[in-house]
Amino acid sequence: MIGKILALTLVSSPLVLAQHDHFPAGKWKEKKSDHFTLRIDGTSADPASRNAEKVWEICVEVLPGMKRDFEKNEFRTPSGGEASDDAPFRFTVYLLGDGSDFDEVVKVDTDRNGWTDNLVKLVKQTGTYADPQHRYVVLCKGATDQSAGGDRDMTPVFVHSTGSTLMEGQARGVNLPFWMTAGFGYYVEHRMFKLCRVHYLDFEAYYEDQKAEVKKGETLGPDESWAKVLSKMCKKGERVSLEKVCSADIIGLTPEQSGYIFALTCFLVRDEPARVKYRDLVAKSAAGSKIDKEMLLSCYGYADDAALEKEWYEWVESRQFK
Repeated sequence: MIGKILALTLVSSPLVLAQHDHFPAGKWKEKKSDHFTLRIDGTSADPASRNAEKVWEICVEVLPGMKRDFEKNEFRTPSGGEASDDAPFRFTVYLLGDGSDFDEVVKVDTDRNGWTDNLVKLVKQTGTYADPQHRYVVLCKGATDQSAGGDRDMTPVFVHSTGSTLMEGQARGVNLPFWMTAGFGYYVEHRMFKLCRVHYLDFEAYYEDQKAEVKKGETLGPDESWAKVLSKMCKKGERVSLEKVCSADIIGLTPEQSGYIFALTCFLVRDEPARVKYRDLVAKSAAGSKIDKEMLLSCYGYADDAALEKEWYEWVESRQFK
């Protein structure tokens, strides 16, 4: 359960200079809460208005340094740049209702970041992306030139991507491993909904291809808690190694890897002593260190993969993982 959930109080206001405007050509309506600026064009403020401050509460519980970063305007991009002219810094959420407007925003970031055609295509298919500098997320609820239909429920995507990006902002990193970014997004999703509905690949298509190997009750779908499924799998010895979790990428990702990426992050932040070590891992990234499996083992004091796996799998099989 979430300890304390703040209600999101939104106040409409004109654009002000303090908060950087990343897309000045847009016709944005702006609303603010304690930690977020919502910029809206052609749609409502949902799902950000209902969920943003709840995401903040989950993230700051693990990463309390965020509070000072925002209140004192000490947030910095990976290159060391400021994101607000004065305190407080607020994370920005861009919400668009029209696909053509979203395409214009994507073009700005494509030119700014040198994105490849494949990345642009993926962004337009999903209708969302996060700023590489960790200052904002963009969501389009309408159809784009690469997606079918509109009025999509972007709630899980918003929660997942915002949680992940807030963690990345604390880590100040540009190349955090996939297990760390996706894992934290899944962690925040699960804390909010007890479900993980963001998939980095089409699980349904994957299971169809692997039909002979898939067993009823052992699939990781959007309608059942992954914790229950993974606990059963782990007890049966159907496990994904630390090495495979830490080397996972989107191209070769399996549903099982997604599940164990989620389970690893839950294990790493399971209580306050573990969170202290997770903060050390994040701080190492902020100081310029590469986060890899060896750094993970060092921060948590494990001699090797087997030592971490022993405690991790035991925890996944226990009642604490839920």
